Amino acid sequence: MVHARSGAPGELGALEALCNSARLLDTEDALLTPASTAAWLREHGLELGEPNRKEHELLLAFRETVREHLAGTDPAASAAALNRFAKSTVAGVRWSAAGEPVVPPKREGGVEGYVASLLGILFTAGLLGELERLKVCRNPDCRYVFYDRSPGRNSVWCSMDSCGARHKMRAYRSRHAHR
Repeated sequence: MVHARSGAPGELGALEALCNSARLLDTEDALLTPASTAAWLREHGLELGEPNRKEHELLLAFRETVREHLAGTDPAASAAALNRFAKSTVAGVRWSAAGEPVVPPKREGGVEGYVASLLGILFTAGLLGELERLKVCRNPDCRYVFYDRSPGRNSVWCSMDSCGARHKMRAYRSRHAHR
């Protein structure tokens, strides 16, 4: 399925891209194997090599944790999982010589460094209130992550042409089936 929405701005685009590396409605997953993961990372400008099994599993788990966090279905569980990722990959919040906040990785490079950089983006976007615009499609079969540019910040579907229309048609049929 082709999504008409434009991508998330700035660094949020990296989180959106990772989450959408699995297109559930199309049963596609760019991170299915360590080799396909390495190819996806290269396509996104990251020369990290082919991840080993542990790194591959870390990235898959992180992707789904971010998606759950954005969906807000179980905030306590996703917060606990994000804290575990932060504990294992982030060195702690610091400030640069220019006075900018920095969330540095424990180890530079590799999948752990990539996860740490994404945690920094997630953390900063949360503080700035930008994260609330990054949403997960409400269709449980889709769960595509999109940036909500609507003035009211009330979009719930990745696309009204697909998921929104399907939901409306199901609701219509349900209402008329009882008559």
